[in-house]
Amino acid sequence: MSAIINYAEAYQQGLQQRYAANGLLYTQKLWNSPSNNLLKFNGAKTVRVPKLLIKNGRKDRTRRSITTVEANYENQWETYELSNERYWSTLVDPSDVDETQQVTSIANITKVYNDEEKVPEMDKQMNSTLFARKNSIATGEGIEQINLDETNFLATFDKLMTDMDEKGVPSVGRTIFCTPQVRKIIKNLQQFSRTVPVQNNSGEINRIISRIDDVTIEPAIPSDRMKTLYDFTTGAVADATAKQIHFFLIYIPCMAAPQKYSFVGLDAPSAANSGNWLYYEQSYDDVLLFETKHEGLAFVIEQ
Repeated sequence: MSAIINYAEAYQQGLQQRYAANGLLYTQKLWNSPSNNLLKFNGAKTVRVPKLLIKNGRKDRTRRSITTVEANYENQWETYELSNERYWSTLVDPSDVDETQQVTSIANITKVYNDEEKVPEMDKQMNSTLFARKNSIATGEGIEQINLDETNFLATFDKLMTDMDEKGVPSVGRTIFCTPQVRKIIKNLQQFSRTVPVQNNSGEINRIISRIDDVTIEPAIPSDRMKTLYDFTTGAVADATAKQIHFFLIYIPCMAAPQKYSFVGLDAPSAANSGNWLYYEQSYDDVLLFETKHEGLAFVIEQ
């Protein structure tokens, strides 16, 4: 039997390029969070995040005195064990490849699998895990439960933005990920404000709409990929208790999404495989929300 070659690194690079080129992965910006560059792999599925702490702030100075000089910082590491360990495999009969004129080749099968199974699962994993992390850290803070529509969207959005302002979250770089219905609400409000002088006595409506223009609005994510909870035993199936995520507002550097394909291989037909081609891949990944930066994420879900 021929040796199996591990294509993991090349395969991961190819996937990233494909997702970027075709816009298949709605949460690609989150999977490619700039905070990923801070992560250091320590073994197959453990990552460490450096954390630099300043012990004390500035102090009053007394003239003609010598102060005690000491290290006023401390370098620490946060360690995370990647919790999402997945695999996928398939046998392909060489006769099927010949009889379908290459339609069932390994290349075509893995392409359809990535597009129709893996990518939707990655979107569902990202959105539901971010919600779970936020709910775990903040115990409900930064999670609004409301049946969202055009009458209450502006007030809800304004509250999230104001809360982030109060917490010192950078105003530049905030992004909205939302369902098609919410994207429609936002678009209608933006168009209406540009054609009709919309304002109340205090001009609050115009102020809020102008703030929407300062936020990046990502393409709408199908509603079935925006649930609070999924069963990932096989694929990704929405849990019976799951609620609809209307949208979430995020400062993307507050999270990271480490991924590592530890093995991708293709074994030629052999007696051990009953004369079939054998394709197998396994990976580790996770979605992390930094406890010190969780204020940069807020959710609006159904009531």
